[in-house]
Amino acid sequence: MGNKMNFFKINIFNKKSKYRISAAILGVIFSFSLVMKIDAESIIKPQLMKEAQILVKKEAQFFNSRQTNDWVKIHGLQHPDYQKKISVEEVQYFEGWTTHDYREIAKQKSHISGATVPTLEYIKKHPNKFDPLGFPVPRRYIWSGDPFIKIKTYFLEKISISKDGKYAKVNIVAAGKQRINPVVARGNFEFDAKYPLTDYWEKVDGTWVVTLLSAPVALSGSGAMKFYLPNNNSAWQKMDFVEISYEQLNLS
Repeated sequence: MGNKMNFFKINIFNKKSKYRISAAILGVIFSFSLVMKIDAESIIKPQLMKEAQILVKKEAQFFNSRQTNDWVKIHGLQHPDYQKKISVEEVQYFEGWTTHDYREIAKQKSHISGATVPTLEYIKKHPNKFDPLGFPVPRRYIWSGDPFIKIKTYFLEKISISKDGKYAKVNIVAAGKQRINPVVARGNFEFDAKYPLTDYWEKVDGTWVVTLLSAPVALSGSGAMKFYLPNNNSAWQKMDFVEISYEQLNLS
């Protein structure tokens, strides 16, 4: 009987040992897979960091071209499909706010409002607009629907790149002056102001191009997103992005 009891105890001990060994093995496997995952991420990150550095330069070009009203440059940074449908003159005529399908939309709404869009021939013959006295005035890129907002510079906040390296969102803060309507304020009052802005990019044939028209800057940060391409915002919301902050970019 005593021998049987000893044998029974030994069996129980062996089973517990097996469970402990199995748990230890599983722990090692889990730790190893975790390390492998971290190593994989560390391999991907330098590749995305390189793309982020390219986007920093692209964003600077895009911002400066808007500040200097360089319509050729603004047009050249757009998606190839957009460039096929919209000319440089159209970008200039509409002061930077021309969607790829504006003519189709205008045709759909013309039977309701009766409004028509100018022909391309007319647009090319009228690069300037006219002031109330009839004098020609050069067209300028419109940062906002508020005429009392003046953008002077910008600060980079972060860059978000999709894990496949094909899409990116560049978050900046546009800085400038906000002037209060003199009619309302009965005087000239202005103050420093900052406005969040996101530019959307897509990598096409190895080159980063603007793929969406961002919402205009505003004090409230609101504004309707205007799409250059037949792309919808829900697709962007579903993408898995890797965020790279300004500090991580090591630009200094």
